[in-house]
Amino acid sequence: MMKKWIFLPFVILLFSCSNENKIVDQMIDIPKSEWTYDQIPDYPFQVENTNIYHDFYIKLRVSKSYKYENLYLLSHIHEPNGKIKNQTINLTLTDSTGKPLGQSTGSAIDYEFPMGKMSFKEVGQYKIALEQNMRDSMVNGIESIGVRIMKGEPVF
Repeated sequence: MMKKWIFLPFVILLFSCSNENKIVDQMIDIPKSEWTYDQIPDYPFQVENTNIYHDFYIKLRVSKSYKYENLYLLSHIHEPNGKIKNQTINLTLTDSTGKPLGQSTGSAIDYEFPMGKMSFKEVGQYKIALEQNMRDSMVNGIESIGVRIMKGEPVF
């Protein structure tokens, strides 16, 4: 019984450390799981420290009926000064045999992809917007899309 009580503070410390580095962790549902070109979810976030990197992750939930092996996205980072940084992203969802690379949860598959590290030159309110960039104007089977942004290592 005593071993359990000794282990408990370490678990609490582990969870408290990860929460203080989180800037945003948000998913937005896609209505009817039909993502069209004109649906561009965005996620506001605050940059308070320009001396650290920010670790970006894309979160995705697709139905098991999603028919493609990948998902092409455009990301748009809106800076406080009005500038927009654009990036094309290809998310690979299956291995070479067609097996999903994500975590299966009932009728859906959850993914989290590292998008990279970014540093910012100014403090302020930013926004990242995610746009589907597939050949089809409406992609069926995308249940939700999101981002997770964490405070990273110092910029040297």
